[in-house]
Amino acid sequence: MTNLSNLQHRERLLIGGFAGVIGAFVIVPWLWSWFTGPIDNAQAALDLASGKLTKAQDDLIGTRKKQASLKTWKSRSLSPQIQEAGRQYQQWITDLAEESAQFSQLQVTAEPSPSGKKSVFNSVKLRVKAEATLAQVRLFLFRFSQADLMHAVTSLSLESPATSGNPLLSVNMQIEALSFPDAAPRGPTVFTRTKVAEKKWKSGAEQLPLQVQSNEKFPAKTPFIVRIGKHYFDVVDRDGLKWAIKPEANFAATSPSPIELVEDQTVELVQIHPDFANRTLADFDPILKQNLFLKPVPYAPKLDFSGPTSVSLGGSLNLTCQASGFDLSIGAPSFSLFGEQPKGMSFDAGTGKLTWKPDNEQPLGDINLKVTANAPGLKEPLTKPLTLSLKQTNKSPTIERIGDRHAVLGKEFKLTIKATDEDSDLKSLKFSLGGSAPAGAKIDATSGELTWTPADATIPGPVKVTVQVADNGNPPATASQEFTINVGDDLAQFTELTSIIEVDGRREFWLSDKSTNKLLKLHEGETLKYADIEAKVARIDRRFVLLEKEDAQWRLNLGENLKSLKKLE
Repeated sequence: MTNLSNLQHRERLLIGGFAGVIGAFVIVPWLWSWFTGPIDNAQAALDLASGKLTKAQDDLIGTRKKQASLKTWKSRSLSPQIQEAGRQYQQWITDLAEESAQFSQLQVTAEPSPSGKKSVFNSVKLRVKAEATLAQVRLFLFRFSQADLMHAVTSLSLESPATSGNPLLSVNMQIEALSFPDAAPRGPTVFTRTKVAEKKWKSGAEQLPLQVQSNEKFPAKTPFIVRIGKHYFDVVDRDGLKWAIKPEANFAATSPSPIELVEDQTVELVQIHPDFANRTLADFDPILKQNLFLKPVPYAPKLDFSGPTSVSLGGSLNLTCQASGFDLSIGAPSFSLFGEQPKGMSFDAGTGKLTWKPDNEQPLGDINLKVTANAPGLKEPLTKPLTLSLKQTNKSPTIERIGDRHAVLGKEFKLTIKATDEDSDLKSLKFSLGGSAPAGAKIDATSGELTWTPADATIPGPVKVTVQVADNGNPPATASQEFTINVGDDLAQFTELTSIIEVDGRREFWLSDKSTNKLLKLHEGETLKYADIEAKVARIDRRFVLLEKEDAQWRLNLGENLKSLKKLE
């Protein structure tokens, strides 16, 4: 019994202990929650308040940054009055493009800005059209970006008329600048201005100060930059209206000295945008190394020869090989000459120039050669045969005798010069006027037709004219002839067909010039050359004469003057 009671007693202790443990797990957390709950709620509220405070502080910092930015933007704003802002900005852009960048054919026009609800700012839009080299465009963009203004180039178009070189580009750009209604007024111009006060100022080793008319609103602290015409200067020191200046680094790098300034030239303050404080014009040099705005070269490569391909004994030949029709900016072509080269011939592979002075032992005839051209822009080398000819000594052409001619005041005079050449194609002969040709006279180089209209103020009388002709020899041979044109009234109206007679069984007719008392006697088959008429006598009838000229027949009746010639159909 004792053992049983002891066992029951231990069981009650174990059950009580187990119940105590369970009570600890249940009651203790509840007591802890009851004790720490208010603390946790306070901490959560504190964390929430801290988050709101941090966000409010961030918002305040952001607002202050935006306010600072807005303040900076307003300091770079145009005039607050939009009409005034547009007028001032248009003048500033015009001066920058015309004086500083040296644009030509410049047009700066205002473009309408979109109207709508009231905004924090207004915009001024300009359209700039001009002609300029790429270097001038580069200079304009640098000076434009350098200015401490709220503005930008919103569109830019450059068109080139050529595929190489440095042509004038057609410039078309749109520019936009901002005007804040509550910005500080700028005054009469976008940037502060004054004028040169002295009659003349020159740059030199012994640099004298520049005298200006006013220094109001210019920085009291030096250095600062000013623009005078196209010239930019650093003002390194100032003593009242006397400024010590030197060419600004970017300007000095592109402009030669000396510089001369004159009285009343405008002096404008150049306010530099902070982002451009350490930028130089040289930063824009890469766009000059390869002009991306040139017209693309259509790929149609060809090899040509410029110069004569024949030479006469005693002469010399100069010929140049030219490769074209591909992108030469990638690399210049190099040339090669193949074939047996005669004595006295030289060839430059870099320039493609061929020179040849044959010696007396060189046999006459053709020399067959071949030229190739290669370049980085070519898909494959170009090849072309070259045939050079050595001929006998070139003989001079011959001009047919011209004789005296007559020209009428105020009437066009025409005469075709005829020439022959034993060793040249007649089509290759080139005509020209030599000596002191009369004013207005000209000759067709190919046909040899000479035309001249003597002005009414021309003094009547003989005028000497020299014509010359050259063949295509190398060197070319030439011939010349001088003849006289008698300038006066229209002799044709004073020259009449007065008689048709028969002498020794042969008919002849008489033309009498009543103005000069000159008598002309002609027979069938002969040529009439008088007044401004040249015609062959085709037939002499009892009452009329038939003349042939210009592949047609003309009739002149007895008693009529030469002005009455009638063309027969």
